[in-house]
Amino acid sequence: MRTGWLIVGVIIGLLVVVGAGSFVVSPDTSGGEPVAFEDTVSIGLTLEERLVLRERGAFVPRAQVVYSQYSYIIGYRGVGLAAEAVDDPLVRQQFGYPRIVHVEVAPNDVELDEEGYLDANQTNEWVPASEAFYVVDSGARIPGSAATVPFAGRAAAERFAERNDGRVLEWADRSTFPTPEEDGETTQRRIDEQHAEADATVDSADELLNRDDEIVVGEDAATLEEALETAKPNTTIRLPAGTYEGPVTVDKSVTIRGENATIAGDGNGTVVTVTASDVAIVGVSITGVGEQIRPEDIETGDWDERTEIAYGYADAGVTVASADRVLVTGVDIDTPTAGVSVRHSNGTVIDDIEVRGDEPWREGFMGVVTIRSPIVLQNSTFQDGRDGIYTHRSHGVVVRGNRFEGGRFGIHLMYTSEALLHGNCMSGQDISGIVVMTSPSGTIISENTLVDTSQGILTSGSDSYVGGNLVVASRQGISTNARNTLYTENTLVGNDVGFRASSIVPTSRIHSNDVVDNDQHVRVGTGPLRVWTHDGKGNYWSGAAGLDREFTPTGPIDGRLHRTPAAETLAASPLAHGLRTLRTAVPGMRTASVVDVEPRSTPVNSSRVETGRQLRDDYERNGTVDCPRQRNT
Repeated sequence: MRTGWLIVGVIIGLLVVVGAGSFVVSPDTSGGEPVAFEDTVSIGLTLEERLVLRERGAFVPRAQVVYSQYSYIIGYRGVGLAAEAVDDPLVRQQFGYPRIVHVEVAPNDVELDEEGYLDANQTNEWVPASEAFYVVDSGARIPGSAATVPFAGRAAAERFAERNDGRVLEWADRSTFPTPEEDGETTQRRIDEQHAEADATVDSADELLNRDDEIVVGEDAATLEEALETAKPNTTIRLPAGTYEGPVTVDKSVTIRGENATIAGDGNGTVVTVTASDVAIVGVSITGVGEQIRPEDIETGDWDERTEIAYGYADAGVTVASADRVLVTGVDIDTPTAGVSVRHSNGTVIDDIEVRGDEPWREGFMGVVTIRSPIVLQNSTFQDGRDGIYTHRSHGVVVRGNRFEGGRFGIHLMYTSEALLHGNCMSGQDISGIVVMTSPSGTIISENTLVDTSQGILTSGSDSYVGGNLVVASRQGISTNARNTLYTENTLVGNDVGFRASSIVPTSRIHSNDVVDNDQHVRVGTGPLRVWTHDGKGNYWSGAAGLDREFTPTGPIDGRLHRTPAAETLAASPLAHGLRTLRTAVPGMRTASVVDVEPRSTPVNSSRVETGRQLRDDYERNGTVDCPRQRNT
């Protein structure tokens, strides 16, 4: 009863606010003048794309928009992106009408480089969008789409169009401006294709297991090092049971196959270094890895080189250095630093390995590190250490069917787009199970299970797909920080917070999820109204089944329906009905909230909900969980 009166007090407080103030959020428009682009809430292009374009001195057409009901100015990298947004009904519902639109015009003498980028620096010269002239179909591009190039005068636009076979348009023609081609749904459609490509990579690497010529260490050569020196390419070096001295370098195309064998380093440096393509390391245990994380004798360069050095040159059980089609399978590694480090490699497969790192994680390093290497990592287990896998600019990496236990992060993506993260299981991560940083695009996070992680799935970037994941008994389930992304068919059970609505500019679609038994279904940050319904498809919320109205999981009453009996009674009261009507009619009452216009009465995936509840109960009883995963065969 006490809680019910508390809710009544919250409602009365809201009604006082309604009677006392304005409902429309008015941004500081600086008298209608444009602002510095860095002072806008900016969207468009990944962080890596922006860094690359900045280094090559490429001009990116930009726009900034003042909306009638939003307290920030939105900056768009790409005029087509802005043109699409200002006429989008959902954007208008969330931000209001576009009151003022400015575009940054290109220099009059701008030219295209050999890749179609605009060869000029940013001008910071802004004009009203209605006064600019726009060239399309010229071959100009920005990452992800053709570029619409704005000019301050018609004559400059016509000269550029004539030189590059383009057309000159005005702002009234903006519906024909090119826009980014990718979004969450197109990324989702890539799943089967990317699995098939990964399967082909695995099949190719598995061919390295079938080599007829053979050297047996102990019979044909006294030591592993001698066998590596004498073996011809395309030979299998067989290691019978026993311990073999490392470190060793594999500089020819051979397969090292162990039978209950151990390669033992001396505690200094990497144990097995692979510098030749078409190498396989099979069925061995590796010990005696060195403790150095960052080399001391490599000069640092630009930001990319510094990152590569900081993470890619640690001592490791196995290091693959500028070698293609390498297979590491059935390998067991104890390491205070990295398990497997892969640099500048294509076609490398890591399959069915186990890496045990240091605990606590601050004293360890990464289970797998990939630098510019789109590896396939599958069917493996990682215990403790800092991160299970860390990627840097490894576009197209595939991580599937693995188990990550303990540590800081399970999967950690940096500057890595078009990754496929599928069917993995994480438990006990101190900070996050899956974390996507540095604004990549096209990430697929599908059908993973996360239990007892501080943060389940932390997303960023754009044009991604987050679907079919199960997050259980964690402090926070899934953040919705990525832009233009599809979050669907996820199941969040028994978390402190289910979803974290953290994007300031909500451009994603969030529907057909099951949000069950969380202490707080949604936590929302600053920003406009978020509508989590698409094409009549809403989400299932425990406590909201059977509602014949919109549901606001961030509201003072609806947010308690699943855990406070008094809330259900209060929700049916005339007072609450009046407040809902007022919130619907007055835009200012709906900011910083989430609304599901068509909440579901039944779960999207009942079996996954029950699996989540069972995992939650097992964790609450035992404090641990047998982490399920989808092995790939």
